[in-house]
Amino acid sequence: MAALAMACGGTGLAAQDEEAQEAEEGAPITTTQGVFSEEQATRGEDVFYNICAECHFEEDFGGPFIQSWVGASVKDLVDEIAATMPEDNPGGIPTEQYLDVVTYMFKLNGMPTGDDELATGQMDVVEIAVELDP
Repeated sequence: MAALAMACGGTGLAAQDEEAQEAEEGAPITTTQGVFSEEQATRGEDVFYNICAECHFEEDFGGPFIQSWVGASVKDLVDEIAATMPEDNPGGIPTEQYLDVVTYMFKLNGMPTGDDELATGQMDVVEIAVELDP
C-alpha cells in the first residue's frame, strides 16, 4: 500500500518497501497487491446482494468478465458500471458503493485484501490484474 500512497501523493513507508520501489521504477500498482480491505469487499458484498443480485449472479464476474478488464484502471471499471447500473437507475448509487462492489468482484476472483481501503481518488492509479494459475 505504500506504493499506492506514494503514487497518490501521500506518504508511505520509505524506499525499503518493495512495492514503493516498484512504483518508483514505473511498475504499475495492481489489484494483485492487496489494494483494498476485507471490510470494503464485505460492504461491496452487501451492496451486491441488496441491489445487483436482482439481475446478476456472483459467477457473472469471474473468468472472462474480469479478464476482459485486465490492464484497465479500477476507475475505468467503476465508471462503466456506474454508467450502466443499476439498469433502472444508472449512476443511482454513490461512487464509493460502486467501488465497494468492484472490490467484492476482485475478492471473488481471488485477489488479495490488504490493510487499507481503496479510495475513490486512487482508482485511476490501480490497474486491474489477475494472477494466473501455473
